Amino acid sequence: MNELTVFYDERCELCRRCRDWLRRQPTFVALSFIPLQSPLLEKRYPFLAAYRPEQEILVVSDTGGIYRGGDAWLMCLWATRTYREWSLRLAAPLLYPLIRKFVTLVSQHRLSFSSLLTRDDEADIAAGIEAHAEVFCEEHCVNEPPRTI
Repeated sequence: MNELTVFYDERCELCRRCRDWLRRQPTFVALSFIPLQSPLLEKRYPFLAAYRPEQEILVVSDTGGIYRGGDAWLMCLWATRTYREWSLRLAAPLLYPLIRKFVTLVSQHRLSFSSLLTRDDEADIAAGIEAHAEVFCEEHCVNEPPRTI
């Protein structure tokens, strides 16, 4: 494998920042980035729509591998020199389900996170985090006491 192509939403601040961070990383495997809004996308990758790349990160390797969500993030980390070891650790059986869940949650709420990233005023950011945290916890937090063993 010589190259991974990462598809991202150019309109999403979080997606752009993740792309920029990945671009700055030294890599073992080349990373190229294509926005979902590219006019060449359908022509060059006609099969892509079936994987719903607008919902979660999607990565395609030059050998034909297709990775989505948590698998795609792990592949991006695996491509980097600094984070390859972490990608292997996170892919371990105990951590892998957590990574998949985490990436799914971030993907589902990426536009909310993006709106926070575009704010300048610290009080405004804090208010936005608090508002988003309440909605997020209503949907995903468990309010049960911890179990004892």
